[in-house]
Amino acid sequence: MRKILNIFVFLLLTSLVVGQEKQKAFNIELHGFVGVNAYYDTRQSVTPRNGNIYLWPNKPEYDQNGKDMNDHGKFDLDAAFSRFGLHVSGPEVFGAKSFALLEADFLGTSGDKKNHNFRIRHAYIRLNWGKTTLLAGQTWHPLFLTENFPSTVNLNAGSPFHPLNRTPQLRISHKLNDKLEVLGYLLSQNDFSDKNLVGAMENSEVPEVDAQIKYKNESGLFAAFTAGYKTLKPQLIENNLVTDEEISSFHLSASFRKKFNQFTFKTEGLYGGNMTNVVMLGGVAKKTSPDNDKGLTEYVPLKSFSVWTDVHSNGQKVQPGIMFGYSQNLGASEAATPATKEGPEQKLSYCLGQDIGYMYAFSPRVKFHATPKIWLGVEWLHTLAAYGSDYNAKGKPVDLETVSNNRFITSLRYTF
Repeated sequence: MRKILNIFVFLLLTSLVVGQEKQKAFNIELHGFVGVNAYYDTRQSVTPRNGNIYLWPNKPEYDQNGKDMNDHGKFDLDAAFSRFGLHVSGPEVFGAKSFALLEADFLGTSGDKKNHNFRIRHAYIRLNWGKTTLLAGQTWHPLFLTENFPSTVNLNAGSPFHPLNRTPQLRISHKLNDKLEVLGYLLSQNDFSDKNLVGAMENSEVPEVDAQIKYKNESGLFAAFTAGYKTLKPQLIENNLVTDEEISSFHLSASFRKKFNQFTFKTEGLYGGNMTNVVMLGGVAKKTSPDNDKGLTEYVPLKSFSVWTDVHSNGQKVQPGIMFGYSQNLGASEAATPATKEGPEQKLSYCLGQDIGYMYAFSPRVKFHATPKIWLGVEWLHTLAAYGSDYNAKGKPVDLETVSNNRFITSLRYTF
């Protein structure tokens, strides 16, 4: 903790000193927020990052008396998601305006109340030539559009119906005119990696490739289309044999936002395979009938579909709103079963929510703004997940049983 405080004081003093000396080439500004969440869940659930990211309720697990052991509530109060960062405006580089961002919070690598270390959220350099911009470093995945995401009180920003991921990347964008922008991405993976496949993208020797087009106009309309493709190499050696088996998948996303006088309407749809790196249903399956004669595992992606809609008031002081999300596990395109890897003590799944056939959530909320940057929010998040007790031939859950959770959350934010 002393090291963290020393770093914080150093960055704060540096930003104040450099920001005041305008004759210097660099200008540094401190930004961030202090946030406090209090929540209550009516059921045990999957809630990473100290419970701040809500995903879905746990499936029923029965004791010897037939009682569901996950049918029990939970309360917590947490402020570890508070964050701060530095905006750095620098001199011209190669004829471009230079900018850098460094941002971190206290949720560590696991965020399970045992790890409150610093973790990097954003760390990138941006060069802007006017119409063309180059970015290098870690920031939002192209499927997370900062122009259009659910304005929930919950920190999950609509996850797992909306993608959630920050990743190392090279991004180049070009404005065709005042309304149209095209973007290209080359991406690697960091702490948001595919489930239990850390290093699998690097071992494939091929980065994820994404292309994107954005449209916006003066009337408050925004639209975007994103397409991407990635390849993973789960194993280098299997059964003491070198394996060349890889898994490739693609994803497509269409996003839309329209701002009216009294309210804003947002929606997005996404379809893809092996979406665990963006915290969505699916993952990797093993083909049940591999084509090789060596007994090596062959892989196929589990596909999923997701859609969400968010509507909120444009009020300055009071902003009611509601989000609805739906996601479905579509299984594989051929005969397969959800994949696991033998670990030291247990089988490690390559999937996220692989036994969930579908799920939906809705979350009405109200935000009360004391100022534009200081607000109190209350929200009721109702989430239902349909768990399967078996799989069909293509790894899709069947014989579904539904369970639900209600999360009641109050959040206070003080942004600076």
